Amino acid sequence: MLKIVIVSLFLLSGCSSEKTWIYKPNRYELPSVTEKFKNSTVVIKDFSDKREGDNKNYIMMRLVPLSPFGWQNLSAPENTNMHLCSGLWMNYNPKIDFAKSLSEEINSIELFKEAIYSGAIGQADYYINGEIISTQYKGKLFSYGLSVYGPVLWFIGLPATHISNDLSIKISLIDKNKNIVISKIYHAKKYDIYSWIYSINSDFNYANMLQEIYKQFIDDISKQ
Repeated sequence: MLKIVIVSLFLLSGCSSEKTWIYKPNRYELPSVTEKFKNSTVVIKDFSDKREGDNKNYIMMRLVPLSPFGWQNLSAPENTNMHLCSGLWMNYNPKIDFAKSLSEEINSIELFKEAIYSGAIGQADYYINGEIISTQYKGKLFSYGLSVYGPVLWFIGLPATHISNDLSIKISLIDKNKNIVISKIYHAKKYDIYSWIYSINSDFNYANMLQEIYKQFIDDISKQ
């Protein structure tokens, strides 16, 4: 019994350690990239937050007899200290990090003369507005209706957790005369995975999902 409790607490404490934001730009092969922006500068401002901001944590429901699991439903998961498969998410602010990552993405391909992360438009030819629509985090910690004895089933091979991450962002490219070049909501493929006590998967997958979204955005720009 004591061993079961210890393992359960270990998982809840974030046994996969703290997470920090690391973004790596995509690699592209775009031989026919438009010349339209080659001599232009673009400013990327901090993204605005359009999320609901409602975090619900009902992990302790797993202890209720006959309850199949406890759960988290987090609209702004960075504001929670405990996640099912990780601890604290360090140095992560999506409004800033998403904007900086986009400037890295654009500069990596040299689509513009220069992409600048800044709070002011200045003399730039274009600027980008980003809106964070969703970073929904959903997690279940299974107890299989056995309350504190649920982890017994983890040891015989049943899943311990189920995690999903959603990411949706609206990105608008606007010229200095305030004409909209592109304005579109982009969605990453939903991350959806189970974890076992002997194989804990990441529950912090927004950098990889952001790569997918920015590739879509760069592809759209390259067609202008």
